[in-house]
Amino acid sequence: MNDPPHVLLFGAGSIGSVCLYQFQRAGCRVTAVCRSNYDAVKRDGFSLKSLRYGDVQFRPDFVVRSGEEGATDTSYDFVFVTTKCFPGSKPSLSELIRPYVQGRSHTAIVLAQNGIAIEDEVVEAFPENPLLSCVVYLPAYQKEHGVIEYPEMLNLLEIGTFPANSPESHKAAAIRLADLVVAGGGQAEVHDNIQIARWSKILMNCSWNPICALALCSDGDFLNSTAPYAWELGWGVMKEIVELAKTIGIPTVNEQVAEQKAMIAKTRAATNTGRENSMVQDVKQGKLFEVEAIVGNTVRLGRLHNVKMPLTEMLYALAKARFDALVREKYIKVVE
Repeated sequence: MNDPPHVLLFGAGSIGSVCLYQFQRAGCRVTAVCRSNYDAVKRDGFSLKSLRYGDVQFRPDFVVRSGEEGATDTSYDFVFVTTKCFPGSKPSLSELIRPYVQGRSHTAIVLAQNGIAIEDEVVEAFPENPLLSCVVYLPAYQKEHGVIEYPEMLNLLEIGTFPANSPESHKAAAIRLADLVVAGGGQAEVHDNIQIARWSKILMNCSWNPICALALCSDGDFLNSTAPYAWELGWGVMKEIVELAKTIGIPTVNEQVAEQKAMIAKTRAATNTGRENSMVQDVKQGKLFEVEAIVGNTVRLGRLHNVKMPLTEMLYALAKARFDALVREKYIKVVE
């Protein structure tokens, strides 16, 4: 009963590494599943340059490459997933985390990932485990393997059970996770209906992310490029998402909320402080990006519910073509 919480961090990239540091500050043991950055993290740990925490060096308690290596007989309190979300990928996320979860119904699975409609596959695979769906606001990026830049104070994890009417034991896991984040120096909120927070964030992610990724520029630079046309495109996508949220029955995701989210990009444009979002960074670095979880799932829900979304569908078609081109380029390089 006195053992410290044990967290399995699945995806130790930029956001994951900051969360790792916070969990350790809260007294947790952390096993980090590192894939592309395994060698660097195993050798040197992480180097974090942060406005919030200063410049720090830290190491996971354990570093592994895969589920089979990290599972053994360990019992985890949380399997905290911060990898990019790629619906339909093989192996699936459920298959990848199964070694950490199988036979451990008390282990809470935490999806700290972007997108909407991403939970069903996991809850179907592990119906007895608490499933916590999270929205993350933590603007960090990995300059090189194990080297993290975190230049802002923004640090918020919005947490809720999936589904919203989960058992009280699942809700207790959400509260416990929030307490650990706060104890580690971060911010956390527990929501009765986390889908409101997910859809509020998708207003930004599904508009500015693919637009800027295709234009290869920051949100502020895009808005300053062809006013008013640039603004009308971004705002038009946001209005389509608001209409879809209303149709599906997501409460309080309305034009007022969309205006608040849109003001972030408008302010950056006015002050020439535009931000390159994660999709832009991925495309520039030749990395695969979350087109399906963010844009594809949105337009498919639109068609399912007969909501017209011509601007969002256009973005999906273009962004998916860019994604497929990256896949072909990676395949050709591997073959060569």
